[in-house]
Amino acid sequence: MHTGRRLALAALPALCWSATASTERGQAPLRLVTGDLPPMAMPGEPGRRGVLLDLVEAVFKRAELPLQVEFFPWARAMLLAGEQPRTLILPLNRTADREARFQWLLKLYAQRFAFLTLAGKPRVETLEQARQARVGGLRGSSNLASLQQQGVPAERVYQAASIADMHRALERGLVDAIFGSELIHTDAWRRSGRDPAHLHAGLVLESADIWLAAQGGVTEAETARLREAHEALLADGSVERLFRLYGLKARPEDLR
Repeated sequence: MHTGRRLALAALPALCWSATASTERGQAPLRLVTGDLPPMAMPGEPGRRGVLLDLVEAVFKRAELPLQVEFFPWARAMLLAGEQPRTLILPLNRTADREARFQWLLKLYAQRFAFLTLAGKPRVETLEQARQARVGGLRGSSNLASLQQQGVPAERVYQAASIADMHRALERGLVDAIFGSELIHTDAWRRSGRDPAHLHAGLVLESADIWLAAQGGVTEAETARLREAHEALLADGSVERLFRLYGLKARPEDLR
C-alpha cells in the first residue's frame, strides 16, 4: 500500500475495532453488497476500495459493528439488497420511487451532475449556453434524458460509449462540454494520468444524495451507533481527509 495512503488511513479514529465485535443478541451479522463503481466502491485491499466504501468501513469500525462486504454486478447487488433483510447497499441514490422500499441509514455524499469543459475554454454556466453547445453524454445513461428535458437539442448531443470516450471527444474538440457526475469524471480524468486542473466544472444541472441503505432489518440501536460514528468522523475532519486521499474535493455541505 502507498505510504501516504496507509498513514492517512491510520489517522482515522477508532480503528481499534475488533473483528470479533458482536451484533445485538440474536441478530444476523450485517452484510454489504456493492459493485465495481470507482471512485465510490471498487475491489481492492482494505483502505483502497473506493472513497465511499472506505468511509462506510471506517464508520463500522468506529461503531464496533462487524461488516461483510461482497461485490456483484450492480443489478445483482440491487436485487439482493431489495430482497434480503440486513443486507446493505451503496452507493444508492435516494429517489421518490425508492423512498418506501429501503431503510435510509447514512447520507454519504451529494453527487452533482454538471457540465465540464477544458481549462481555457468557455465554461457552460447557463442553460442557454448548454443549448447552444455540443455536449457529450454517456450512451444509455439517464443524463441524456436530463439534457433533453432541459432543451438541449438531440442533434447537438454526442452519445459516447464510455467515460473514456467522452474525455477523448472533449480533448479532440468533438464536443464543447461533457455532462455527467462531477465526482466520477474528475476521478476518471485523474486516473487516466491527466492533470485535474485541466478539467473545469460549470453549471450543476441536478444533484442526488447518495446513501447507505438496506431493505430492512437494521435495528434502531445499530442505526444510532452508525450515525454517531459517522458524525464523529465528520467532526474531526476524517471524512474530508479521506476524499483528499483520493484526489477528490468534497464540499462540506455535500457530506451531510
